[in-house]
This record gives sequence, structure tokens and C-alpha cells, in this order.
Amino acid sequence: MSKTVGRAPGKSMIVIGAGIAGLSAGCYAQMNGYRSRIYEMHTRPGGLCTAWQRKGYTIDYCIHWLTGSKPGGSMYRLWEEIGLVQGVELVDLDEFYRYEGEDGRTVVVYRDLDRTERHLCELSPADAPLLREFFGAARKMVGKDMMADVPLREAMGPLAGLSLLPRMLPYLRPMRKWGRLTLDEVAGRFHDPLLAEAFRAMWPLQSSAFFMVVTFAMLHEGSAGYPIGGSLPLAKNVERRYLELGGEVDYGARVDEILVEGGRAVGVRLADRSEERADVVVSAADGHATIYGMLGGRYVGEVHRDLYERGVLPLFTSIIFIGVGVDRDFSDQPQIVTGINLLLAEAFEFGGRAYDRVQVRIQNFDATLAPQGKTVITCMLEADEPYWNHLRADDRERYEVEKQGVAYAVVATLDRRYPGLAAQVEMTDVSTPATLVRYTGNWQGSFEGWLPTPEWLVKTVPRTLPGLDGFWMVGQWVAPGGGLPSGPMSARQVQQLICKRDGVKFRTSVA
Repeated sequence: MSKTVGRAPGKSMIVIGAGIAGLSAGCYAQMNGYRSRIYEMHTRPGGLCTAWQRKGYTIDYCIHWLTGSKPGGSMYRLWEEIGLVQGVELVDLDEFYRYEGEDGRTVVVYRDLDRTERHLCELSPADAPLLREFFGAARKMVGKDMMADVPLREAMGPLAGLSLLPRMLPYLRPMRKWGRLTLDEVAGRFHDPLLAEAFRAMWPLQSSAFFMVVTFAMLHEGSAGYPIGGSLPLAKNVERRYLELGGEVDYGARVDEILVEGGRAVGVRLADRSEERADVVVSAADGHATIYGMLGGRYVGEVHRDLYERGVLPLFTSIIFIGVGVDRDFSDQPQIVTGINLLLAEAFEFGGRAYDRVQVRIQNFDATLAPQGKTVITCMLEADEPYWNHLRADDRERYEVEKQGVAYAVVATLDRRYPGLAAQVEMTDVSTPATLVRYTGNWQGSFEGWLPTPEWLVKTVPRTLPGLDGFWMVGQWVAPGGGLPSGPMSARQVQQLICKRDGVKFRTSVA
């Protein structure tokens, strides 16, 4: 039975994609009385928020920390609305990141801001002024709400913006200082090469440093916890919430075309050539595939042309993702949110990229991901998407050989760092950009969409397209910075716009 809330307008909605953004769009549609149906090309929910099993080990592709995991904030309220945190145990680890230098020193970023500042100042006294300024800005952000519930300007009343000013004020000064700088520019101000290397390896270089300031603040206040069980249970939670609200999902149903009549989106044509009609169409699918594939490039605005054709905003890179199952519990090792950045035992090159380091995440903080007494280790390497896609298409045998070469190099590095590990390896698995494109369709194999650069810190990507009525987009392709929060935030904002257009009071509820 549907558990809709508010005045039901009796209108139907089609949502393309059952990732977190699409499921969120469906949840908010149902809460407001719209009859929604999601079409998903894959066989299960989650999109990029996913995991898979190999030989009893769970390889988690997505979650490192959950933004807004502390109850009471606006982001946590959104997680409650879509059911994501229902029954989930959230833990706050003491360490966020480690970087092991060639000179034997190690940079450690703790969850506690004071501890991190002291440690880094001891490593490099010459950099103490910059470090104190940076972490001082993070302290000022501690306890400040993310404003995840703020609607888009188009959905606000004439005076609504004024009421938001008190909530915005704490952000203004840190944004003016750190929002204008890239992480690369901040790293370039360090005197100690080790600190510069560590900061550059921690986050995409072209990202605004303000996002790191906010992340450190959330870690300190306990609002960036890890959900035990990882990604897939979160996705299933949101799917359950959507179905309980009365929504419907068709899996294995790829949308090939968005149907348009008289300048209005009226439905979709599926890969099997069947057609489905609705009053509203919302795409939570890949942005490029939506605009240039399903809509044939007929409704491209200048902002989207800048993004997709002129390349004014860089993408999060493609990645190779390696999973290693080890017969060792690693209880003697620290529990670290994002893991340790290590030198490779031997540098190697694939697809025009040279590698001398790897980010290693020992998941000894989540016993649900491996058999008792054993551990999953995951590693990420930046990758060239065209190389891996072409290799898979043209020479599958060589493709598999090169994947195994990557796994061998990673295991060799782990064995050097943790002697005896190679003999304890029970499973290796390698996902390439070609894997990502095959399962999610993400443009250029980017795993998180647009980078949040300083120029786009306060800009938004339009949720609509010029000349096309009855159509909206949600998800990471309309929200630079990506990540899980972009799903419910953009879906909630779009539903507010839809409700305003239809004269329906926007309502929400929690699971």
C-alpha cells in the first residue's frame, strides 16, 4: 500500500536509473503523491553505490565515509527521509589518512583536528603558520549545518533567501579564503616536500580547498562516520524505502530514448522497443548519455555545452579498483578511513600512465566484509578510460593479462609492506574503467562526475534543458563534487520544483 504524504496530484513520473539519486527521486515523488516507476538497466539498485562478492569476500566499490552521519543535522534528515541510515551502525574511526614518504616519515591525518595540527607542526615547524590557519578554518566550521535541505532559488518564495542568511554567515569567511584556492595551490605553499606530496595525494588537485576544510570539520564533530556493511546495504535500504512508499522498479530495463512530443517529455522507449508514458520524466542516469544519447543532443543549453563539449570543468578521473582477500585479520594495524598511500614495490606503466604509488585501504574495521579472521584490502589507481575500453573491445585476452599484472604489482607492494602477505592472498579482483562504463554508463569512466573547482563553488548545473518541458535531471552530473549527498539533495530540490509547478505543497517524511 502506498504511504504517500500530502496532496496527490494524480500525476505519473518515470525515473531513469536506480542509483541513489534515482531511488531518492522516486522516494520524494511518492511522498508527494506522484505515481512513479524507475527503469534501471542493471539487475540491482545502487548504481555506483555498490559492492560484489568474490570467494566469500565483499569488495565495496563506494563508501569511505558518510557525509552528515551525525543525527540532528539537515543532511542526516535527508538520509532519514530516503531510509538510507535505517538500522545502520555508524562508526567514527580515529584516523582519516596516512602517507608514507620515501624518507621514512609518515604523515597522519587524524579525525581530531587538534591532534592532526600538532602532528603536522612537529613534522614541519616551518609550515606551522599555514597549518594553524588551515585547521583553524576547519575548527570554525565544526558544528555548522550543511544546509542540505535548502531548495533551489527557483523554488523559493521572494523572501526565503533572507531567512537563510543566518545559516549562511558561518560559511562566508572560510569560502572567501579557501574556496578560491585549489588543493594544489595550498600544497604548493608548504615548505616541506613531504607535506606537499601528502596533501596532493589526498584529494583531486583541481578541487577547491574549501571542500577539504569542510570534510575535516565533519570528521572532527563525528559527522563523517563509516556505515558497517558498506555500500550495498545502503542502496538496498533506499530501495526498500521507495517500495514501501508505493514505488515500482523495473530492473534489466535500459532506456534508449526519451520520448518528446510538442516540446514536452512524455515517456521513454526501452531497449526492447516498448514505450512507457508519464506526465513527468526525471533522469538520474549519466548526464552525457541523457542529453546526447536519449535526447539526441536536441536540447543542449550553454552550460551543458560548456561542460560536455568545451570541457570548462574537469572530471573526477577514471579508476582501476583492486580488491584483495587476505587470510589475516590485521588487528595489529590502525583503522583508517581512506587508507595508506604507499610506494609500489616496483613502478609500472599501463595505458600511458606511470604508477609509483597506490592508495591501500585495509578494511579491518568491518568484519562483515570478509570471513572470520580474514580481511579485504582495496586499492585505487587513476586510469585512462579510452585505453581500457578499447583494450577490452579489441583484445580480451590481453585485457585480462593486464588486469592480472595490476593485481600482481599491488600484491607485491602489500607483501613488501606486510611481509608474508602474498602467501596469504586468497582472492584478487580488478575493476577497470571499462567495467564502470559497462555497468553504469558513466561518461569517460568518471566515478564521481564533475570536480568541485573554485570557479564552480557557488555555481549550479541546470536541472532542466532549454525547450523541453516536463523533464528534470538529478544526481552527480548536476552537482559538482558528486558523492552520495548529491543524490537526495538534487532529487529533493527537483521535487520541490515539480511541486511548485503543479501547485502542490512539498512534503517529506522519515522512514
